[in-house]
Amino acid sequence: MAKTIIVRYGELALKSEKVRRRFERQLMDNIELSLRGLKHRIRRERGRIFVDTSSVKVLDKLTNVPGIVSVSMASKTNAARDAISKAAVEIAKRILSKSQTFAVRASRIGAHDFSSKEVNEVVGSAVLKAVHGSKVDLSHPDRTIFVEIRGSDAYIFAEKRAGVGGLPVGTQGGVVTLLSYGIDDPVATYLMMKRGCIVFPIFFYNEYYKRARDRAIVISKKLADFYPKLELRMVPFGEILREFVDKAPSELTCVLRKRAMLRIANIIAKQVKAEAIATGESLEQVAGQTLANLMVIDDVSELLVLRPLVGMNKVEIERIARSIGTFSISIKSTAECSAASPYPKTYTNLEKVLEAESRIDIAAMVKLALAKLEVIRARR
Repeated sequence: MAKTIIVRYGELALKSEKVRRRFERQLMDNIELSLRGLKHRIRRERGRIFVDTSSVKVLDKLTNVPGIVSVSMASKTNAARDAISKAAVEIAKRILSKSQTFAVRASRIGAHDFSSKEVNEVVGSAVLKAVHGSKVDLSHPDRTIFVEIRGSDAYIFAEKRAGVGGLPVGTQGGVVTLLSYGIDDPVATYLMMKRGCIVFPIFFYNEYYKRARDRAIVISKKLADFYPKLELRMVPFGEILREFVDKAPSELTCVLRKRAMLRIANIIAKQVKAEAIATGESLEQVAGQTLANLMVIDDVSELLVLRPLVGMNKVEIERIARSIGTFSISIKSTAECSAASPYPKTYTNLEKVLEAESRIDIAAMVKLALAKLEVIRARR
């Protein structure tokens, strides 16, 4: 009996016919990308994508593909009640113990000479006979056996594994993201992928802190679980930081640093044809994350600056970081920023920032940094 993975999506089904078909094609392309090297066959019916495979790794890969709401490993058979019952009994024998309760939930698409209720009754009776001591409980069953009948085919399964959800990567344009080895920025990059954006993360590193650079590469590899084509752009930033430390008031260093990063991000965005920039800032009473300072920082950007974490607190951000596997990487100790002021301004005046920048040839520093830009493929 063939094994088939049922792939379900949510938001895509709400789109117009033309848009939905385009989104489905993109999702199938992304599935092919994620399953590269694994034996499989993809096919599509209205409202569902099916992946026929003999590899157990495929299920895990699919749960990381943005746009997929849930997946189920199913036994495929023909849509005859006897065949459905036989497949359901085989599953029930594996998952049910004698003392457990169960329910059968059948759904149908197409014309059949039986109802979903009749399928529930026939399959339930067969399971009761096969697994002695089991009982039916339609309200709060220990296990549920699902039967999805589509035309002449039937799919029987007992588990729905949650996926990432959201929209397929590549349906919403490109976004440059500012990536660090901290907790917040990887989450912001992930959320932009989840909303269908192709991301181009940039890591600004101080040449003297190799461990921080290595950490960013490890994080980018983890983020590539959700989009294997992800590329990390590494930009040396130590010289620019030193200029700010030497020639500008220390309380302005944080704002000056982020404005310089946005300048570079805008240039890279034009190179890769991205339409926006995203950062991992939320609203906090710290130098780079107050509304007043964010306005000053964004003043330098020609492109829209997105902040997907802006309404979240630390607990919510950490929960997502744990779920995507970046939290344990981010919390490892590494060198702190030596340019940070102990008394940064939480309300910065734009005129003072422009005055401080006028003493520095920022354009030349940016050009020098971009000349040393390095592109690293997260997956080779």
